[in-house]
Amino acid sequence: MLKFKRFKILHHMLLVLMLVSILPLSFYGWQVIQLNRERLERTEKVSQLSIAKSLAREIAQYLNGYREQILGFASAIELRGGLDGIDQSEENHLLQKKLEEFVTRSKNLLYVNILNNEGKGVRAGRYNAEDALVQRFFTRAFLEASKDQSYISEPLAIEVGSQIEPVIIMSIPIKSEKKWIGVTTVIIGLSDLLHWISENSTAGKTVYVVDFNGHIVVHPDRSTIMTGMDFSRIGIVREFMEVWSSSRGNVRLPGTLPFKLIEDGKEKEMLGTYYAIPEASWGVIVQIDQRDAFATVTQMKKETIKWGISLLLLALSVGWVSARSITTPIQQLAESTQAIAKGDFSKKINIKSRTEIGELARTFTKMAADLELYIEQIKRALKEKEDLFVGTIRALAAAIDEKDPYTRGHSDRVTNYAIILARQMGLDEEAVETIRISALLHDIGKIGVDDKVLKKPGFLTPEEFELMKQHPVKGANIMKSIEQMREMIPGMKYHHEQWDGNGYPDRLKGESIPLIARIISVADTFDAMTTNRPYQKAMNLEFTLQKIRENIGIKYDARVVDALMQAVDSGDIALPTSPSRALAI
Repeated sequence: MLKFKRFKILHHMLLVLMLVSILPLSFYGWQVIQLNRERLERTEKVSQLSIAKSLAREIAQYLNGYREQILGFASAIELRGGLDGIDQSEENHLLQKKLEEFVTRSKNLLYVNILNNEGKGVRAGRYNAEDALVQRFFTRAFLEASKDQSYISEPLAIEVGSQIEPVIIMSIPIKSEKKWIGVTTVIIGLSDLLHWISENSTAGKTVYVVDFNGHIVVHPDRSTIMTGMDFSRIGIVREFMEVWSSSRGNVRLPGTLPFKLIEDGKEKEMLGTYYAIPEASWGVIVQIDQRDAFATVTQMKKETIKWGISLLLLALSVGWVSARSITTPIQQLAESTQAIAKGDFSKKINIKSRTEIGELARTFTKMAADLELYIEQIKRALKEKEDLFVGTIRALAAAIDEKDPYTRGHSDRVTNYAIILARQMGLDEEAVETIRISALLHDIGKIGVDDKVLKKPGFLTPEEFELMKQHPVKGANIMKSIEQMREMIPGMKYHHEQWDGNGYPDRLKGESIPLIARIISVADTFDAMTTNRPYQKAMNLEFTLQKIRENIGIKYDARVVDALMQAVDSGDIALPTSPSRALAI
């Protein structure tokens, strides 16, 4: 059965006080924190959506503005009769001048060219457009225009002067009488977009623009994140790409979601929003680390924990003082109860209190005094009863020994030897007491043996020995009606059994012989061999021990014989100075 450690009332009261003081505060604090977190999250989502929506519209207007300018320029060309004579010097010079005026009016218009359907034309701008990558985009723009399609390139970074600038290439087909006759292509710088997103990347937020492939258009961190860098691994960008793909570029609704971002090998919990720019197949992304977004909540958690610990310490201090005033008297009562349970009635309770506990202590003290008196009376009665019982047993043993002058004192000596052997073998005192009674009465069955056989001065005939062998069973039968003798009977009945099974009365063998009987057997033999008998003098100690050792495994248990040898070596068993006569069968 499991035994649980006692839980002190003091600890119970402190726990209750702690729970009463901390749980409501913790619950309230948690609810406030959750409520504030939800409000902050809603506010952050609204803020991100507002920024993304505003920037998306500004960028769309920015691109549409340039598209309208290019369309207007293309329309002007159509009105003046198309691109005929563009390869002539005078016409070329006039168009070149108008292009330069067109480029000069806009700081972000880096380059413009006008080509006829044969790829001949004029160009103007601060950028010479000789880069192979730019030429490939120009070729793509020309081909799209030949299909009567407008074109906006992927974002790319080019060197303008001494700086790297993010740009896009935009083209508009030129038509005359609804027939394609050429193309206007421009390189538009995105420095204004970069300025806008940098202005909005504050308070922990990062704002940037990506295309539908997840590549960076503009990002405020130009030192490490360049135009065209792949951001498709970012959760919020991946979500935008998937929505764009599933809607086939017809994204009308923004999206906000939490996602994880691994940066410098560390995982961050982020919150992000995307807003599509269908005009350019782009999306504005606004994201923030949730630790920054919910910094107020984090601080509130710290404050809640700080105040919670302070209140806990205060509650424990007050509770300790209050609880001690209650638990100290109870503890004294418990200690006194434990002492009484152990039989110590000397511990008195001195509690000066007018409360119910004080009344309980006074009542308990009186009860303890009464119990002490009653137990002393019971102890005296038990001692008298025990003395009477042992005295009766000794009288019976003495009566047996008195039937034959050769067995006088035999039962007492066997009892003494058996007790020594039992203790040498490490048996507890309860077992020793059982052996003591059993050894005293081990020959009580001889009362039922004919005196002629019992007192015969010589060797017994086989018939007489059979009669003598009945005394263990007779003794057991005499005592079996006494319930208190139940544990002693095996020693009386089986002390003549032998280890090899050749003993009597039941021919028990080995461990099946009760230990009490094996001990009495060795003690009985030792006394019989070391005391005088009618036909044989007492044997000396060395010879006796040698004979007993020779019968280990035949008559005797090796452990019991070992205990005998140790008792003799230690001096616990010694032969009497004047050997007496005895007979053991």
